[in-house]
Amino acid sequence: MKVIVSAAISVDGYLNDISPERLVLSSPEDWEEVRKIRSECDAILVGAETIRKDNPSLVTHSEKFIKQRKKRGKCTDPIKVTITTSGNISPESNFFTKGNCEKIVYCTNSIDKQKYEELKKVSIVKKFENGKITAQQIINDLESRGVKSLLVEGGSSILTMFFTENVVDEFRLAVAPFFVGEENAPRLVHPEIFPFNKDKRMTLEKTKVLGDVAVLYFKLK
Repeated sequence: MKVIVSAAISVDGYLNDISPERLVLSSPEDWEEVRKIRSECDAILVGAETIRKDNPSLVTHSEKFIKQRKKRGKCTDPIKVTITTSGNISPESNFFTKGNCEKIVYCTNSIDKQKYEELKKVSIVKKFENGKITAQQIINDLESRGVKSLLVEGGSSILTMFFTENVVDEFRLAVAPFFVGEENAPRLVHPEIFPFNKDKRMTLEKTKVLGDVAVLYFKLK
């Protein structure tokens, strides 16, 4: 499976601020390219915290992209994927109610039983019995379902997991031209040991200017 990570950060490395509203980091031009990448992937993964805070729909809005997906024999939207340990995701969120394609929730055996049953009504729920969820487990399960390309969009915990397990093929990073500067705001990743460090650099394939946003494209494999 091809795994692509797409993220947008402030110039000081934050994914968001601490306000209740979603922080807009991307320019309209950047968003258009992200939507195109989404439409080209079989599945898209976001964390439960992203669903709780941003309530994304993750559907293909463009008729052009919908036609292209149908021409390839795909559902109109990518399969939506999320990860939760608590099960604290509203079944009424856009993740579940928008779009007609599959929604998959990965959880562990520690999930609350009532929440597990609620999520089963609106999605496919895959429970990992070992009490831990890894990126490789998710990849293996999605591959068994015929998924050949996965777009990972965060948040911090999800990105940290995928990067530390060294399963990412491409990394698209958009950098907004402003600072956040809030100590408790979420950063791109958590402190961890990463396979790509000062002694092993990623390959910068190209750069773009999209509106007022700089976009960097890295190859990791």
